[in-house]
Amino acid sequence: MYAGYGLLIDSALPLPDLGAEVVRDDLELPHARPDVVVRRGPVAPPSPDAQTLPHGLWLEPDRVGVDVPGVGRFCAEGGARITVDALPDATPDEVRLFLLGTVFGALMLQRGHLVLHGNAFRVGDGCAVVLGHSGAGKSTLAAEMHRRGHDVLSDDVVPIDADGRALPGWPRLKLWQDALDRIGRTSDDLRPVRGAHAKFHLPLDRPALPPLPVRRLYVLDRYDGPLRLTRLTGAAVFTTLHEHAYRNELLVGPHRRTHLARSAALAARARLIRVDRPRGVDSVAASADAILHDLQHAPEPAPAREDHHATT
Repeated sequence: MYAGYGLLIDSALPLPDLGAEVVRDDLELPHARPDVVVRRGPVAPPSPDAQTLPHGLWLEPDRVGVDVPGVGRFCAEGGARITVDALPDATPDEVRLFLLGTVFGALMLQRGHLVLHGNAFRVGDGCAVVLGHSGAGKSTLAAEMHRRGHDVLSDDVVPIDADGRALPGWPRLKLWQDALDRIGRTSDDLRPVRGAHAKFHLPLDRPALPPLPVRRLYVLDRYDGPLRLTRLTGAAVFTTLHEHAYRNELLVGPHRRTHLARSAALAARARLIRVDRPRGVDSVAASADAILHDLQHAPEPAPAREDHHATT
């Protein structure tokens, strides 16, 4: 048994990324049933009525599947079961990479959450979520926040529940070698994320965390100018949350309606801030300073207006 995203996970596959296994004696209810079951086995191909989506994804009313070349076929069903049909030559690291990313992201979407592509870190009794495209520096910034004493709730996949709370995920960061160098951490004892890539799993030593209310969302971007923070309002909030939804290809039909409803609820509770950072400059520390200053000194969210204005 493992725990993550507030779920008890019964997995037939070892999942060391999730930290230590949970034994039943550790649970408040010794005979608690798992919320999610992960098993190996054959996965039926998508039906003729399935929606075929980019990047090997396919969607049926109660199933989300993904076909990964060289790794296998995965399927999430009803928000409660995951089946892994791995190819014989697929390594355990490759299987876990897609299982704990794309497939669990799809499962959390099935469970009715707003699922964002980013990370979340704790500040006081709440948290901030950092969004950005691949390579934007989200995990590097999360490592800096962790170095400063702010617990990282989740990296890469951030599910947010109907009450606007980020759910704590796997206790690790995925960092490139240069990001490890920044925090003075060697990679000698770390597992590569996949193959010979210089990206590694960095386990995080953190306490058990409850779901935490989201106070701010920060979107990382680059431009030719000084570091600045700008509040996004109106339609920009919804387009940005859609753009940075995890596997937003899946946002069709009921999943799209749930995403829009959860986005509206979150926008009423939290500010969305764009962080424009100077191109070609290491601005990780300065970005962390600006974000923490904004969290400590900016007023609480007010009803959104249609204009955009800088917060610092």
